[in-house]
Amino acid sequence: MNNKFIKIVALITILSLVILNSGCVASDEDKMQGELPTGEDNNTVDEITDMVQSITSSYSENDSQDTVYAIKGDTIILKLAENPTTGYSWNLTHSDGLELKEDNYELKEGTEKLVGEGGFHHWTFEVVDTGEQNISAIYMRPWEEKTGTENTFKLNVMVLEEDELIKGTGTISYLELEGGFYGIITEDESHYDPINLAEQFRNDGSVVEFVAYPRNDMMSFHMWGQLIEIRTIAEVSE
Repeated sequence: MNNKFIKIVALITILSLVILNSGCVASDEDKMQGELPTGEDNNTVDEITDMVQSITSSYSENDSQDTVYAIKGDTIILKLAENPTTGYSWNLTHSDGLELKEDNYELKEGTEKLVGEGGFHHWTFEVVDTGEQNISAIYMRPWEEKTGTENTFKLNVMVLEEDELIKGTGTISYLELEGGFYGIITEDESHYDPINLAEQFRNDGSVVEFVAYPRNDMMSFHMWGQLIEIRTIAEVSE
């Protein structure tokens, strides 16, 4: 009787240990899964930032002599004031890497019935090649000789290869240096100093996905991270 009782107790003990060990294994598994990295193993971020979409950028007289950035497939729209009734018009030229898609003139809205009123000349280009591209224009009467005093326009377009862009996910951080500024710290602790971060994204601690141009042609007095020019940016919802 005693031997039988001992066997029953031993069996119960063994079963208890098996159940307990099974529970421990399950708990450890759950802990490991919760600690799995969410960067490269989570394709949500990569799918968004790796798919660089074409964008449309518009420029005017205010952008003359500027250098702007683009990639192949982008659209550039140029809008310059013009008044053909005076005999003046824009004589425009462009490099081969910019393909002219549209060229039209329109009167200022609401002045269609007014004699002598001017309007705007619009040109639409598709970026078709990489490297240094440009648009130049001179405002003059076609039958007159150049005097050197004419109004002119020039836009330099640096067209980068897509793999030259900086893409990633990072946290907007306010730095109390040099009067204070906003930077982006990515998941791999890279520091980026955006020259054109829009007001709506200047929120300390918010997480964003961004695509940017490296601005190695410029120097920053912040001396904190790499200067970039934001191409596209979106806040990541929690």
